Parts: sequence; C-alpha cells; structure tokens
Amino acid sequence: MKVKTSQAKIGQMLVQDVFSMTNQPIVNKNTVLNSEHLRVLTRFNIEEIDILHDSGLNPNSMKENTAAPAAKQEEKTSVQLNKEDIPSFPSMYLQTVKRYKQLFTNWQSGSPLDMLEVRQAVLQVLEEGSNFPREILLLHHYATSTDYIYHHAISVGILSTFLAKKLNYSNGDCIQIGLAGVLSDCGMAKVQPTLLKKRGALSPAEFDEIKQHTIHGYNMLKKIPSIKEGVLLGVLQHHEREDGSGYPLKVLGSKLHPFSKILAVADVYLAMTAERPYRSKQSPFKVLEMMMKDQFGKFDHQVIRALLSGLSTFSTGSRVKLTNQEVGEIVFIEESQPTRPMVKLDSSGEFIALKTRNDLFIEELLS
Repeated sequence: MKVKTSQAKIGQMLVQDVFSMTNQPIVNKNTVLNSEHLRVLTRFNIEEIDILHDSGLNPNSMKENTAAPAAKQEEKTSVQLNKEDIPSFPSMYLQTVKRYKQLFTNWQSGSPLDMLEVRQAVLQVLEEGSNFPREILLLHHYATSTDYIYHHAISVGILSTFLAKKLNYSNGDCIQIGLAGVLSDCGMAKVQPTLLKKRGALSPAEFDEIKQHTIHGYNMLKKIPSIKEGVLLGVLQHHEREDGSGYPLKVLGSKLHPFSKILAVADVYLAMTAERPYRSKQSPFKVLEMMMKDQFGKFDHQVIRALLSGLSTFSTGSRVKLTNQEVGEIVFIEESQPTRPMVKLDSSGEFIALKTRNDLFIEELLS
C-alpha cells in the first residue's frame, strides 16, 4: 500500500524499489526501513512510498513502545526534524547545475566571466556537498550525457573541495580549490559547440581543439583582478600528469601547482564514473581501483589516498549492491584492500571475497 514518506514507520518493508533522479534505486525493495532509510528518503524529497500492508514493528516491539511512548515520540520527532531542518542536497545540486548552465551559455555568447556571479551560484553546494561522502558517491547518477559538461563542473567543484578538506587545507583554500574545480572546464565555452555534443570518438584534430580548453579557461580568468594564482594554475594544469604525459604543456609533477593535482584526480574520477555520449557510467569503486592501479604514477599519491579513504565510507555491516546486481552485507574488510571486502549475499547466504573476484565490483552503497 502507498503511504506518505512522512507517515512511514521504522520496521515497515518496501515492496517497490525507490528511485529519485537516479538510474539505480536509492532504497531497494524488500528493505525493512530504519531511521537512516527514512532520512535518505526525506533528503531525496520522496513524497510517497509503497510498503507491505500490515508490515512494521513486531508485536513485542510494539508492546515495548506502548510502555515507553516518550521514546517512540522521540524517534518520530527525529525523522520530522530531518525533513524540516536538512535541505535536500539533490535539489540544491541540480539547481546549481542549472545556474551554471546559464553562466556557461553566457560565456559562449561572449559575456565575460564574473567571479562574483560564480561564487554566488556555487558556494553553498561546495560547502554542503563536501560534507557528505555518500552524496558524492551518488553524483554520477545525476549527470546525463546531454548535460554532462554542466554536471561535471559542479561535481568537480564539490569533490575538489572534499579532497582539500581531507588533505587539511585551510577553509579559505578549500573554497578556492572548489571554485577552481567548478571553473576547470570554463574554457569549453570557447570550443565549437558541435564538438561538445558529438557522439562517438573525436578525430585527432577535434581532440586537439578540445585540449585547448585549458588555455582558453586560463585566458578567461587571467585578467580578473581578484583571481588567485592557485585557481588560475589549477584551471590551466588540471590535465597535466605527474609523469609529464598530460597537456597542454606536459609539465612534470614537481612543477605543478598543488591545486591542479587535486583537480586532476577529481576530474578523472568523475569523468570515468559519469555517463558520456560514447560510454556508459562505471562503478565508483571500480574507478577507484583503476586509478590506483592502471594509472599509477600519473596522479599525486597523497590525493589518491585521500580519495580512496574519503569515498570508501562503508564498514562491517554496510549493505551493498554488486555489479552483478546481487545485494549483500559486508562482513569483513581488509585494510590493504578497502574497496574489496568480503560480502555475504542475501539471496544464497554465500560469502564472496571480492579480492578474489576481479569480475565483480561494488556498484552501490545501500546503507
């Protein structure tokens, strides 16, 4: 039966997956609701859910709650406070993407970049989003292939701010790094619009033009009196690599600004997890592994460690979905391989050691 989310109770069971602006459920069917599930549903502005009729707390539990109505009322009040006091991050994020898209369109039309406008548009989402690692793990769900460039800008800003905090930068520098992330692809506004929307592989000549966006972005920003050197160099250098294999100048890591090293990691992680016109999205945890192994030596190892520790937010008891769509519970985590824990599957009770299954990855963190 369908009920309003605000009236849902702990212990009730979902009979349908709950989706928001995501391709994957934010809460799966057959989940027995707890206070964390209700908090997530509230944050995603889910107004109505489908629960099993007569499901809920067992009679003994109900009896205990009857004997202690104050405790029951406290739990109910807690959920109501979440709804009233916690702003919806997804709606904040999507509104910011919409505002950035308008700014980007103005730049394409020849309008100068106004840093005050940019700050006003993105500051709140940078500060809020960087405090919630699990929200960052969901960012790749929001982006669409058609609006990828706008989603990517805001996501890079959020993740860059988060990584800066993990690396113990000052609050002021965290915001500057976040702004550099948002503006890292502002130079795309000076690239032919048809290239930004092209489906399929770019020709060498087209890719060369795309690579000019870092220089275009630098030129758009360098005349702004208030711009910080770190922001300017972060935009110019975010496609450079530690081993000198990047662009536009093939600068080695020893000569790269620290801001650009953070942006480089955030940019690649989010590009690999998002849906693109020519490629489907990939598991965040698969991408983390690829960045640690396949691209070793290209990124600053301290920033990679911050990304890994910051986004591996699950612990023993966490529920996850695997890339084969099986759902289970984490029962053991090896410190040396935090993205490959041991999982007990719900369907069969089988224990899967992901460190021995290179064909499987964690797709989603459920709770």
